[in-house]
Amino acid sequence: MKPNTGNLAALQECERQFQALTSRFISFLDSSSSISRWVIAHSGGLDSQLLLYLACKVLPRSQIVVLHINHNLQVEADGWSAFSERQAELNGVVHHSVSVTPNNSSEVAARDARYAAFNDFINEGDCVLFGHHADDQAETLLFRWLRGAGLTGLKGMPEQRELGQGYLLRPLLYCSRKQLEQAATEIGLEFIQDPSNDSIDYDRNFLRHKVLPELKLRWPQLLARWQKNADLVAKSESLLNHYLDQDLRQCLTTSRQLNLDEWGLLIEIKRPELIRRWVYNEIGFLLNEQQLEQIQHDVIQAQSDAIPIYLIQGHSLRRFRNHLYIVSPPSELLDNVEISEGGCWELGDGELTIELAKPLQKSLTLQRRKGGERCVPHGHAHSKSVKKLLQEADLPPWEKASWPLIFQGETVVAVPGICVCDGWDKESSGFSLLWRPLSLSD
Repeated sequence: MKPNTGNLAALQECERQFQALTSRFISFLDSSSSISRWVIAHSGGLDSQLLLYLACKVLPRSQIVVLHINHNLQVEADGWSAFSERQAELNGVVHHSVSVTPNNSSEVAARDARYAAFNDFINEGDCVLFGHHADDQAETLLFRWLRGAGLTGLKGMPEQRELGQGYLLRPLLYCSRKQLEQAATEIGLEFIQDPSNDSIDYDRNFLRHKVLPELKLRWPQLLARWQKNADLVAKSESLLNHYLDQDLRQCLTTSRQLNLDEWGLLIEIKRPELIRRWVYNEIGFLLNEQQLEQIQHDVIQAQSDAIPIYLIQGHSLRRFRNHLYIVSPPSELLDNVEISEGGCWELGDGELTIELAKPLQKSLTLQRRKGGERCVPHGHAHSKSVKKLLQEADLPPWEKASWPLIFQGETVVAVPGICVCDGWDKESSGFSLLWRPLSLSD
């Protein structure tokens, strides 16, 4: 009987593809050092199963952790968790399963819940490996183009980036799904088939099953060319950000205070992009065109005596004295703190440092401003209200309400960052007091 040369050629091609895939995987991971744990994002599907197989071939198994996210969206979800746990056991690596509850059954809600779980799980020095491949990248690029995206969206999924306290790597991103299927065939890999992946009710599935196959028939090199385009867009965005950061440095008073007089000197096309870049640098949120227009109209162009505010994921954008401020959500403020010796206190909205040359004769108390307080600033003959002192310091109004005060008994003896008052005998005790508000200093 003659050998089936067609099957032999297919097997040889499959083996060649697997060897190429393995070599690329090893080469990619060799460039990553100082990793304490390799966390495999494991659904049990083709790409994550192959990812686990390759990781166990080239990485110390003592450093590998399999992480499965149970979205609880399908009846098979618990069975997939059990399959993932069994695969980790067969490979002799640690397994963790995290159950999440997405806001709804949409792809976006599932992704948000999944990435929130990754953020919570990983520690400093961890690296999460994802099995995204070239077909996933093509779907992402086409989907974002159809929805409307700028440079950031059209650069696609990056091969690596920061994620929470650790990192995210996609070592299979330049490999096609066909290559992964051939590799899985070569090693006889078992994997889960998620039935929801076949439903074209989901936009990405429609692109995957109806659109991209036709495009690849017409342009066989589509995956490589689109990835090349994504790389070029990423370089263009990096260059743009380099120039924006140069202009941004000229406009910042502190990292969270932008001088609108300097900003207004820029050419018009740069101004919204600079706001977008500044906000992203500080809080990691990328403003869209509509949000930028609203900020410029409602905040920057508001009446001069107005105190406008624009909320961004818990943070707020405020304007005062022709400066734009990014104000973080309030944390728990330290209050009613007894001070018997020098030291440094993190108060929630800033850092207070007191250095003493001699021990205090009487203990002090840090209290938050409540209104109506008065003191006699050192060198002044008469008392002044704390409210007046804060107004004269030209502080943003949102900073004044809970400004820290230092009391000795019932007497205000210091308004940190503003003045020292009579009642604190600095000549006999000798001290220095430094207040660094988080929103007003770098």
